[in-house]
Amino acid sequence: MKSHEHSHHDERPPHEPDGPFRGFLGRWFLANSLLSGALALLWLIFRSGPKPSRLAYPCQRAAVSTATLAFGAPLVALVMVAQRRVRPAAVVAAAMAGLALTVSLAIYLPQAAVYRGPVLAAPLSYRAQIYHVTGCPQDPAGDHFVGLSNLLGVMGRGGLKFYKSTAVSPVAGPGGIVAANDVVIIKINYQWDQRGGTNTDLLRGLIHAIVHHPDGFTGEVIVCENAQFSPVYAFDRPLNNAQDSGQSPHDVVVAFQGQGYNVSHFDWTSIRGVQVSEYSAGDTNDGYVVAAYDDRWQGKLSYPKFRSAAGTCVSLKAGIWNAGSGTYDRARLKFINVPVLKSHHSTYGATASVKHYMGVVTSQFSTNAHSAIAAGIMGALMAEIQMADLNIVDAIWINANPNTGPSTPYAGATRRDELVASLDPIALDLWSVKNILIPGFISNGYSPPWPMPSADPDLPTSAFRTYLDNSMNQLLAAGHEVTNNFSQIDVLNGSGAAGDFNHDGAVDTADYDRFAACYTGPGGGPVGPECAAADFDTDGDVDCDDGRMFSLVWTGSTPAPTLPACTTIGVPDAGVGRSGTRLARAIPNPMGPTTDIAYSIAAAGPVRLSVFDVSGRLVRILVDRNQDAGQYSVRWDGRSDRGEAVGRGVYAYRLTAPGFTGSEKIVIP
Repeated sequence: MKSHEHSHHDERPPHEPDGPFRGFLGRWFLANSLLSGALALLWLIFRSGPKPSRLAYPCQRAAVSTATLAFGAPLVALVMVAQRRVRPAAVVAAAMAGLALTVSLAIYLPQAAVYRGPVLAAPLSYRAQIYHVTGCPQDPAGDHFVGLSNLLGVMGRGGLKFYKSTAVSPVAGPGGIVAANDVVIIKINYQWDQRGGTNTDLLRGLIHAIVHHPDGFTGEVIVCENAQFSPVYAFDRPLNNAQDSGQSPHDVVVAFQGQGYNVSHFDWTSIRGVQVSEYSAGDTNDGYVVAAYDDRWQGKLSYPKFRSAAGTCVSLKAGIWNAGSGTYDRARLKFINVPVLKSHHSTYGATASVKHYMGVVTSQFSTNAHSAIAAGIMGALMAEIQMADLNIVDAIWINANPNTGPSTPYAGATRRDELVASLDPIALDLWSVKNILIPGFISNGYSPPWPMPSADPDLPTSAFRTYLDNSMNQLLAAGHEVTNNFSQIDVLNGSGAAGDFNHDGAVDTADYDRFAACYTGPGGGPVGPECAAADFDTDGDVDCDDGRMFSLVWTGSTPAPTLPACTTIGVPDAGVGRSGTRLARAIPNPMGPTTDIAYSIAAAGPVRLSVFDVSGRLVRILVDRNQDAGQYSVRWDGRSDRGEAVGRGVYAYRLTAPGFTGSEKIVIP
């Protein structure tokens, strides 16, 4: 009887397996595992479509891994119960078929890019200049973005003038970036909506700055983007990165068109599938010029050529095409790179100005552009089409979550109100990630070690450093000077809110009254913290140098009121004489252990370069001899002629040469 009862208890339906497959949980495990594998494969097919090269994308690789695990798990479980009575023939067949498919795909997938070039370093004499402003006002004032205006002022204070002009000012000079008749490409990020794209308040302020060139702007501005797999929707999505989220890049462009300026946008995404030749080869079609595969960066370089709304034929590599003469003008084509700083957890750890070039290339025609980022293809592209004339990292809102990105919803963004600019994209990205993104991670409650793929700027093997360093090596190999060495980076800081006393985003008459109250005149100071917004150059006083900067950031419709006449030891527009001799700003300034003073002499003759204190007393003679025409640089170690270290404060250095006398200020902190 007992034996019969035991036998009856052991009986199971003929198709119900033993062990892990027994009962509801077992059936749920089998069904959902196979379903997960099937869904992963369906997603893989849908996202890759007819382009096998897309199988190299990280998301596609993740789908293959998911499918392999999903189909393989039932097989592992079956092995564990192989000695029991089971008949899961359908499960075995489905799992075997799925596993075979995913394993074959995994074998087929192109391997991750591996850098194969030389590991290089910038010359020890090279210094990368970073220009940084904090506390940018949140609200724009019409077309003005005060944070950007202050950034341009900081750049000018450091010797990098935004405007190319014979009319010298804090932001203009003969060696400036944008000339009055240039065609300016502004490369934004518009692949992602919400906070994932370039801030359109910043874009508006940048275009405003360009079209208000001191010589009268007669050129053209074109806003561009290749959003890869995302449609741009005519640059007019409803959810944008701005104080007014409805302000799209299209709205910005239309606003300037309404003012009569030659401003437009061009969607490179629309031509990414058209392969063309250069204009000089007789091809007038819009599309992408694609080079041959190169093993040095494991991909194909590519760049767009297109006709703008104004009819200008632009090759991003060769320049402006003149069909009449059959020649290019590369000097008139300027490229301003404006990326968003954010975590890129999906693949590359962090993204800024270098990774932003993925919105320049095409991923069509088997370029392998996305996967080859790790091998430095973005640096190779920069070297091919010429480096950006200016990189501006948008850190107004950032994605400061190491577990997300690059898409950034409104709720997932962190407000930083910072802007950073440089001519060196490698140093700029390295510094921005270390000093803005990583502190953003920490302030949001995350702590190292950072998840893979890592954004760690101090870890040479992190995903971020891997692609950044390899891009640097490609640029160095092509003869450009860039650096990933923090000790070779000089930073000039400033306030993005300078001039805006009441923090309303505008610099108007209410701010002028307070600025005038802080004005100290020549040799005045120091000023208290209540005058911090008036001290643009952070030298402790409020003089005519600051007055010129106040006029620069002024947002009123009428010119800013003028200050009482003054003479200061540091006149920023005294650096050019009629002779063509020039005196540059000291770098770094404020001074570090040493500072370099560059100048150029137009005609041979006696040259004297001297340093004075604020009272006009001679401190040091750096140069006192005859010199031939040419360019020179002198290093000052902060010591007097007697070898004594001078104290903190404001000093002046004055250059006298044939037909020229000019002076500049330097701060010893």
